[in-house]
Amino acid sequence: MIRTLSTLTLIFILATVSKAQSIIGIETASQEYANANLTEDYETLIKYTYPFVLEKSGGKEGLKKALSDMYDLQKIRGMKMESFEMGAPLKLTHASGEVHAIIPVTSKMKVPGGELITHITLIAVSKESSDQWYFIEASNLDPKLIHNYLPTWDYTLGLNFESSKQFISNKTN
Repeated sequence: MIRTLSTLTLIFILATVSKAQSIIGIETASQEYANANLTEDYETLIKYTYPFVLEKSGGKEGLKKALSDMYDLQKIRGMKMESFEMGAPLKLTHASGEVHAIIPVTSKMKVPGGELITHITLIAVSKESSDQWYFIEASNLDPKLIHNYLPTWDYTLGLNFESSKQFISNKTN
């Protein structure tokens, strides 16, 4: 009985430590990813892009060009990212040797005439034996086709595939 209790306690402690390590790694990755979005750091954004999505984007060079084009277009339109805040993981699960987490993101962008606040959801993915995290923006995915991008996806996480935007006008008298 004592031996069984000791074994169960050890398993619980190891599972708790493992989950804590996953959360710590995801927080570091989230902060680096957020900073990269603010500073237009293409290399870091590419580093954190889920490999299959990176491949579908034309590899490193293809994604780098797409990011460059996107940031250039924002500048032409007078838009500037003011903040990109990644929240704490809402849900975390283990699926087929990977850890998946749902992360809410709120960004604020200065636009002509005001500010645009956007809320999106990211899927964070890591191999269980790795501290490397990757991100996938859920609002870019078709819920019926998520397995085409993330074959090990666990639908029990209840992912919100929608994004919301709110425009706040500059009030001048």
